[in-house]
Amino acid sequence: MTLSKILLRFLVLILIYSPFSSQAQENDCVILVYHRFSDDGPKSTSTSPSVFKQHLEYLKNNDFSVLPLKEVVRSLQSKQSLPSNCISLTADDGFLSIYTEAFPLLVEYQFPMSVFVSTNSLDKKYNSMMTWSQLREMAPLIDIYNHSVNHLHLVNQGAQTVEDEILFAQSRITTEMKTNDKFFAYPYGEFDDTTYSYLKSNNYIAFGQHSGVASQTSDFLNIPRFSMSGPYAEMSSFALKVKTLDMPIESSNPKSLIISEDLRPVLNLNFSRELTSYEKNNFSCYVSGQDKATLKWHSLQSVSVRSNNPLGTGRSRYNCTMPYKEAGQYYWFSKLWLIL
Repeated sequence: MTLSKILLRFLVLILIYSPFSSQAQENDCVILVYHRFSDDGPKSTSTSPSVFKQHLEYLKNNDFSVLPLKEVVRSLQSKQSLPSNCISLTADDGFLSIYTEAFPLLVEYQFPMSVFVSTNSLDKKYNSMMTWSQLREMAPLIDIYNHSVNHLHLVNQGAQTVEDEILFAQSRITTEMKTNDKFFAYPYGEFDDTTYSYLKSNNYIAFGQHSGVASQTSDFLNIPRFSMSGPYAEMSSFALKVKTLDMPIESSNPKSLIISEDLRPVLNLNFSRELTSYEKNNFSCYVSGQDKATLKWHSLQSVSVRSNNPLGTGRSRYNCTMPYKEAGQYYWFSKLWLIL
């Protein structure tokens, strides 16, 4: 065998077995979350319909596979491969603009979406919300899931309140939509141990509102979704987010969001493989409202992350990124903290 053939075989083996292999992209999926589709709604929860159309056009023109959420979750749980450039679209709350603005575009592009609804607003027929009839009209392109009864902040609520909020909403969706998939999106993306434990013991899949990529190693009771409201929906960052990869993390601690004592919480990350020197040197974590976090490396496979200043009341995030081999493409991991 000639030297050139030996080198060629060697390069092929590297591409197949390298931790940078594109195969990693087939085991994760970027999930996007929208709320309202409006040019004059609250910026924190609104996406312009024209911008949403740009999102869909970009996904179509760049060969993204837009899949129903249940198909994504089923594949990740069973460790089945997903198509490259996997995307899943979701929307929370059940605003009427999903029906009037987003749905016609989804029909045009034939892209599915999953909508998480708070059932009381539908039952009371609020003018700004969809009706059960409209939800049924959008099937099967649109799947409907649980977002609680009253959209309560499910933190520091009693166990009975948590159960009532989730169980009754699930019952209403089953009655109206003839489906009983146990998918739940946390109102405001936040929860405590009581809510988490209830969902776990009742076999739900749950979704947050923190940035990151869903993968086979995700916590299926806190699956990340990239927000697409306000400035987060701008096309300048959209292309980056939809190409993001799941950070190769085997475990992260703590799981809880709630901070009660140390206002400079330590996040411990254990990677599923040793990082290269290049990856380690370019791994960064940013603290919302602050500069970069301090990193304490224990090995090429373990790091502790801590803010330099105390976190403020309310929600804060540690957002960690690391460049992938492709220019402009990144691994991403986010940790949400909550100080009450």
